This record gives sequence, C-alpha cells and structure tokens, in this order.
Amino acid sequence: MKCTLVVRTPLVKVHHGVMWVLFLALVVATLIHWPEPEEPEILAYRGVSDEAFSMLRRHALRFAEARARDGFEFTVGPNATSSFQIQCRGVPVLYVERQPPLLLISLPLGAGQRAPAIFHLQATLQWPLQPLSYLQQFLAGVQEPTVQDRLLLMVAGGVPEEERCE
Repeated sequence: MKCTLVVRTPLVKVHHGVMWVLFLALVVATLIHWPEPEEPEILAYRGVSDEAFSMLRRHALRFAEARARDGFEFTVGPNATSSFQIQCRGVPVLYVERQPPLLLISLPLGAGQRAPAIFHLQATLQWPLQPLSYLQQFLAGVQEPTVQDRLLLMVAGGVPEEERCE
C-alpha cells in the first residue's frame, strides 16, 4: 500500500491567501464603482389608434401635473406626436413611443426605486392595451434587460432620498 504525503509550505498558504484577498478586493471595487445599468425594461403592445395614444398621453400628463411638487415632470419625446416621457427630478422614469405597428413603454431599471408611483401610471397605461407575447417581442427586436443587468442594479443599492420622487 502506497501512501502519498502532500506537504504545503507556509509560502504556498500565504500565496493562496493573498490571491483570495486580491480577488475579494477586486469584486468589492467593481461593485462599488459599477454604474447603474441604463438598459431599459421595454414592454411592447399592439399598435394603437391616434385617439387611444392621445388618451394615454392625457393620463400621463395628468399624473405628472398632480405630482409636480413631488418632482415629476411630463416632457415630449423627440417626435412630439408619437412619444412622451415622465421624468423624476430630471431623470426619465417612463418613456412611451409609438412605432407603428407597435407601442413601446420603457421603464429604465431602477425607476421603481427612484419613483415608486410610476408603477401606478404604468398599470393605468397598460390596462387597455394588448401586449405582445414574449416571442412576438423578441421577433420584433424588443428585448428586456439581461439577468446580469438586474443583478447589478440590486447590488448598486438605492437611490439617494433627495433624488427620489414620492
């Protein structure tokens, strides 16, 4: 019967310890300095008529006007007739764009932390719409953020109180 004896010298143990410390320092430094993902969460719906889009726009405008003291603002998008957005203290938290044959509603990741009330508006806007299935969204080129983006947002932490809209 053969027996093999493995002896680790103190230098090897120190080397492994230093490597682990460096690895952990790198992970912590990355998490501290990693920027918040900008990839929006986009939901696609079947196209809407001019009248229906105007109704969505009015809902969003009323929402922002009623909460203007809290930091919400309604702004028109690049094409005023087919897009608009809601901002929280100058940061977009909801973007609606009509791209026939689709209507896109985008919420940047972290919008719920910055402006929790935006979910109420999103639900109001989505209620009369017909959503596309995940496969239809994918085939139309509308993709949601990756799991990695979502995890990074969770690790990045919350939004400072002075930058939030209630």
